[in-house]
Amino acid sequence: MKIIIQEDIANKLYKILKKAGSKEIKGACFAKFIENGTYEIEEIYVSPIIGNSVFSNLIIDLKYKKFENKYYKKHLFDYENHNYIGDWHSHPVFDCRPSNYDINELEEELDKSNANFLIQLIVKIENNFLVGRCYYLSKSNKKYSECELELK
Repeated sequence: MKIIIQEDIANKLYKILKKAGSKEIKGACFAKFIENGTYEIEEIYVSPIIGNSVFSNLIIDLKYKKFENKYYKKHLFDYENHNYIGDWHSHPVFDCRPSNYDINELEEELDKSNANFLIQLIVKIENNFLVGRCYYLSKSNKKYSECELELK
């Protein structure tokens, strides 16, 4: 699987992470299907909750639902080509590798979802650059794997 993050989304993530500083922050990823397991993140939702380290799943509130509805309406409810594909969160003070908590969170989220797979994008600012890693979990094989990540 390959995840592409265009410059405008990368810049948005960078600004959000700069503002959050050493606090963790998270949100949701909405992407366009390109081809053969390749997705381009078109929009990111930013959770209003900022934490110090571990915090609960993405809060699905009215603000999130409005964001989600606006995204789907913009893409004419074409769920096959434009859809929620998972969450993103920051690891501001440690490596962009998943903790056991991160892996368990993705497994739980996929179990209660009707999606075939979900991604987990982990990002941070390092030497004034946005860096990250992306992982996915598929319902068909339940294997947590790293995605190819292209940051533009």
